[in-house]
Amino acid sequence: LVPALPEPLTAVATFADVRHAAATVADLMASGAQPSLLESMDGTTLRMINAYRDVGLDADAGAMLLMQSDGSGSPAAARAEVEAFAGFAEAHEAIDVVFSEDPTDSAALVAARRMAQPAYEHHAQSHGGGQLLDDVCLPRHRLPEFYDRLDEISAETGLTVAVVAHAGDGNTHPSIFFDTSDPDEVARADEAFDRIMQVGLELGGTITGEHGVGHLKRRWLARELDEGNRAVHRAVKAALDPLGILNPGKMFADL
Repeated sequence: LVPALPEPLTAVATFADVRHAAATVADLMASGAQPSLLESMDGTTLRMINAYRDVGLDADAGAMLLMQSDGSGSPAAARAEVEAFAGFAEAHEAIDVVFSEDPTDSAALVAARRMAQPAYEHHAQSHGGGQLLDDVCLPRHRLPEFYDRLDEISAETGLTVAVVAHAGDGNTHPSIFFDTSDPDEVARADEAFDRIMQVGLELGGTITGEHGVGHLKRRWLARELDEGNRAVHRAVKAALDPLGILNPGKMFADL
């Protein structure tokens, strides 16, 4: 048994744009901080959550960071980490930074973050039904550039892209919204999905941070893995399926 940790301190910072929020994350994590939670929501996500459940998030903000620290059991360490977060946020032109020791406030803020995916689904249902959820993870110091590239992809494809991220891990979840009844929009959504993965690889990341490789990403597995890793995958497949009869031509077709 180990002692139960105290309730974490929670801090929130809002920014005019997601690039400044991402730069805050990069600097905080480079400092050696170990927050127990560090989540990011862009402005599009904030507005979608408010439309789904009016929880009072700042609809005018370009991004919001939600940070918690339990100080690994030390209240003093937790407070120091929250104060460091506030300092980095202010250095990157945060609109507002607040923190709370009230567990009720903390729970409400975390609940709002957890509404992101239901809010995305709600938005998709009322805007053509299409949503492609990506899972690109990359080095945290490349996050500002990643968001710049997402803006370019959204502008060039003409599609809405909203992003939530487990920002402390560099793990991003861009969602692309499109009209499933419009073949042109479907094609542009597929293009955007592929371009996001390509950007992730170009910035030193991976096509999947936590959800794995499914049918949509099977072509990209071969692009990410070097020959040694491809050989490992082929060897496992051959050992378990020497006759090639288990789901042939599916996941490893491009390996």
